Amino acid sequence: MKYSATSQRILILFMAFLGLLLSFLSWDISNVKWVSLTTFTFLFLMAFLKYTLLIKKNKISYAVQLFGLTIYRKEIVPTNIKNIIFKRIGWKSKLAAIKVDKGISIRVALFKPESVYDDLIVFCEENAVAYHKTKDYTIIEKMG
Repeated sequence: MKYSATSQRILILFMAFLGLLLSFLSWDISNVKWVSLTTFTFLFLMAFLKYTLLIKKNKISYAVQLFGLTIYRKEIVPTNIKNIIFKRIGWKSKLAAIKVDKGISIRVALFKPESVYDDLIVFCEENAVAYHKTKDYTIIEKMG
């Protein structure tokens, strides 16, 4: 099944524009101007990132897109997964950290629909991948 998540666009854009606005106070210093413009550009682009996760029977595909263009893609087969750790983030949100043998680990958080975590557990059980649920995660599971 295919899952998607977006960055917290409003918060990131607010920080970008606030930083740009505050940098106008010392705009006459050239270093401040270039650093603030670079930071603003980076944050503006970050606000439009889209993450997709595709869980198939024998592989997991992860992609990061910016304005519809794929900038990062990773295919993970069960033999390359060390383990998957299910954790709690924030007050009531879930996180699955997919640890891989080579490369960058993948954090699955705030994906829609919420059934992504149940599907990851099914994936682990079907493909004999080790997984661990923290105590906090099991509390969230019991809550609903």
